[in-house]
Amino acid sequence: MFKTAVMEHGFIYDRFSEDFINSHTFHDAADADSRNDHLVNLGRIGSLLLTRKDLVRKYSDLDLTDEQFLSCMREFMLEAMRKKSRALNFECELSTSSLKTIMQAANDIPLFKSDVSLSDMRRLFNKSRQNYKDPLIANNNEVLAYFFSMLNFHGIICNKYQSVIANNHLVLSSSGRRYLTQPDISSALRNITSTDNPIMRKIDKWVVLIKSTTFNPL
Repeated sequence: MFKTAVMEHGFIYDRFSEDFINSHTFHDAADADSRNDHLVNLGRIGSLLLTRKDLVRKYSDLDLTDEQFLSCMREFMLEAMRKKSRALNFECELSTSSLKTIMQAANDIPLFKSDVSLSDMRRLFNKSRQNYKDPLIANNNEVLAYFFSMLNFHGIICNKYQSVIANNHLVLSSSGRRYLTQPDISSALRNITSTDNPIMRKIDKWVVLIKSTTFNPL
């Protein structure tokens, strides 16, 4: 659309951006979660169009496949989150859909001693805050370390995720006696990646699904 409207027909870029957002405001879903996720995605694209004209032009020169679209949004979102705040957090603002998938993964793997809720995952990932009343306890330190490392590998959370977990006291060690430190997480990750633990393949499948819901095109 950008190539046709702006580059070929000479539409003013700002007019194109507004028209694109306005023409995608409504969709057919009836449930609140789908509507909210649509607004989240539309807001992201709106911010991209209005603040990162350079990225729009960069990717318009390529064949806009789904993978290229995801790459564009990933570049925009991660850079925007890093500039937005210097607070120690995962530098992400995940949608309800993404958080639901993470919740399902956490309970299926399982990552924690007890099942977690959507609000638990929202507090953990979007706010980087612990739950003092009912703290998260790792079911297995190595499994948890690998899960977070794969979230980072796929660009869902930032590179400093180990520091975020440790400094914010987000997760108790599997012993339940103390919070995980950065050396704990690094050591656990080295241990599990030096083996052929089948749980890693299960985690890989879940993280690919999480990635698809996080960077899902409209």
